[in-house]
Amino acid sequence: MSPATVGINLLWLVPGEVGGSEPSTLASLLALRDLAAVDLDLRLFVLEPFGVAHPDVVDAFPTEVLPLSGRSRAVRVGGEASWLAARTRGLDLVHHAGGTAPPLRTTPHVLTVHDLQPLERQATHSRGKRAYLRAVIPRSVRGARAVAVPSDFVRRSVVARFSVDPARVVTIPHGVAWSPATATRAEKVRARYRLDGPVVLYPAITYPHKNHATLVDAFALVRSTHPDAVLVLPGGEGACEADLAAQVDRLGLRAHVRRLGRIPDADVAGLFAVASVVAVPSRYEGFGLPAAEAMAAGVALVVADATALPEVVGDAGVLVDAVDPAAWAEAIGRLLGDPGERARLVARGHERVQRYTWRANAEAFADLYRGALTDR
Repeated sequence: MSPATVGINLLWLVPGEVGGSEPSTLASLLALRDLAAVDLDLRLFVLEPFGVAHPDVVDAFPTEVLPLSGRSRAVRVGGEASWLAARTRGLDLVHHAGGTAPPLRTTPHVLTVHDLQPLERQATHSRGKRAYLRAVIPRSVRGARAVAVPSDFVRRSVVARFSVDPARVVTIPHGVAWSPATATRAEKVRARYRLDGPVVLYPAITYPHKNHATLVDAFALVRSTHPDAVLVLPGGEGACEADLAAQVDRLGLRAHVRRLGRIPDADVAGLFAVASVVAVPSRYEGFGLPAAEAMAAGVALVVADATALPEVVGDAGVLVDAVDPAAWAEAIGRLLGDPGERARLVARGHERVQRYTWRANAEAFADLYRGALTDR
């Protein structure tokens, strides 16, 4: 029997534009490659910039490239409705991995919903994008043979909002594959970014929901008891970039906050290696990959008591009200001053993160495809 053909729609993935769903999707694809399920013939449909940014993924699968930048949503959606529809006609299944399916579909589909933030936290997205997603997501979910989500938090949200059969919504957590930095790399990173004191790390794009403002307010308080501490903020520029810079200046923290922007992955690993505490104050996460990475890297963790973060972290981190700077300052300051408590959290994190593997993620997606294909 010939393998079933499954197309994976990645036309939504404009490199550098989609936040944490980009690295998680790439890792999942490479894990599917390594799984090498002989009953599934996986094929990718991508934008031109995707192929340039991620040649290893493109080389791993039969891939068709749409010669568009993807920066215009209207043009991209048009490409899905015409180019993608034509090229997936005759496949057994299409996986729309970006949360929406095009209105014109020639093939049964499954869907990944990373989160429902545009519908649940409307201040984080433009009015036009919210209107589009309010129209498209419900139809995409209800028309799917199965829906994959990264956490039970998102699963509950999808089932409740769209009144779909809970059996059709499957939690497939992201994995964490961590390559620790060498001691030499860690020391080079410490010197490159002038990190002389204890490091508090938060890797995140400056999107509104990432809530850098609460952490910076808290760090100003932390410095009263830990004046040598440094707050390090790698990640791309989002809508709150100017506000963050103004806040740092207003609080007199310019010498104590390192806003690094996008840096090489090897340097990010080096930052985890030198960090004393990783803080994740995000008000909304469908999973929370930086928190999982902190557990894998062996760093004490403080996270917001919000959305999927408590589910992912469990008892391996300190949970804090997302918008209470005083509580954040207390938790961070306490960990900076208590190596024993940091070590206890690190041990719990190492144990908990074992459940998040890309192998398990790939196996779950392969099973999702097989289940959807039985309805042929």
